[in-house]
Amino acid sequence: MPSSCPICEQPIPSTAAHCAVCGFPTGLAIEGLRSVEQSDEPDGGSTVAPPAEPASVRSKSTPPPPSPEEELNAAISRDLVVRMDAVRELGHGPDVTHELCEAALSEAEGRVAEALGILRSAQVRLEHETDEVLHRRFALLKERREALERTGVRFSMGPNFSRLSSALEAGDREEAVGILVEAERRVGQFESDWKGLQGLLAQIEGLRNEASELEIPLGEISGELQSIRDRLGEEELSEESLDTFAQESAQILMLLHEAIPSSLEAELARTEKVLDRFPDEQPGSAAARRLHLDAGRHLKKGRLSEAMLSLRDLRHAIDELERAPPPAPAPAVPPPPEESEDVVLDRLLKKARSLAARVRTLPPESETARDAAVQIREATDLLRQRNLKEADLTLTRLMRMLATEPART
Repeated sequence: MPSSCPICEQPIPSTAAHCAVCGFPTGLAIEGLRSVEQSDEPDGGSTVAPPAEPASVRSKSTPPPPSPEEELNAAISRDLVVRMDAVRELGHGPDVTHELCEAALSEAEGRVAEALGILRSAQVRLEHETDEVLHRRFALLKERREALERTGVRFSMGPNFSRLSSALEAGDREEAVGILVEAERRVGQFESDWKGLQGLLAQIEGLRNEASELEIPLGEISGELQSIRDRLGEEELSEESLDTFAQESAQILMLLHEAIPSSLEAELARTEKVLDRFPDEQPGSAAARRLHLDAGRHLKKGRLSEAMLSLRDLRHAIDELERAPPPAPAPAVPPPPEESEDVVLDRLLKKARSLAARVRTLPPESETARDAAVQIREATDLLRQRNLKEADLTLTRLMRMLATEPART
């Protein structure tokens, strides 16, 4: 007689008439075992199957079903993981990973009730710290919005603030996290765009004020700038409307960069003729020419603020020159004999070579060295074309510019 039931694999005493578990008759146990073995063979042959594994051994490899306490621990653990994942969207937030590990270790050692207590405590801490983070970040978000309003702009958040407040009051932390993250992203982007627009408006206002001091005509630019400032304070702004204001401001700045240089170039051309009336040895003449050179250099490089500052100083310098008493007249000398074109060309070539040697003594990376090299090339081209008068004027300007520059040591 077999020692185990072929149906439920439970031990059968040798004196029992039926299996105590399933009721299978022990008299049929051998036939039942043979039928089970034959059904396990793939081809229905007579190959003898290996003896069945004892039920006592098989029961050791199959874990028992979890208890209700263990199932509750697993459910709480999964819930904590989901909640931590949601809070991680806020960046640095509450974390109960240590408690989860501690509870798992306690349960593995058979202390299921202790693990449940740890998880319950972690659940309470996670909820409390999540609420603290959400309320603190919400308060900070309100402060950032108020700070924007103090700078003269109101940012339209739509229903975000009311939805966030409702979610916090209802304890819907997952929804509150999503709304808060999106609101913080919008406020951060608006702060950056608003800072850029403020810088653009400050640049426009600075150029406008400097141009007004110099009485440079600007047309309707001042009115357009004031219109933008008025509209910024009248309405709540969205990202789209702020971008529209930025485009309008960029257009005004472009108009300024078109209007100011033409006026500066015209005035520098006039002042150059005025400076030609003053001899080089007159006090203040060299400084005025230096200011004229600086203004032209700044203008070529698009530095309008610096160009207007140099022009304002140049005006004062010219006023001083015109108020100064004229120098004593030099004794009359007979005019030099008129030079032939070849003599003038030879003299100007010597002058150009002398100035080129002076240019080589300047610091090579200085703006003066670069400007002087350009003027040397212009004078050389004019001499090659035998445009002697223009070449003489170019070399004279270069000589005056180099008179104020220290040589490289």
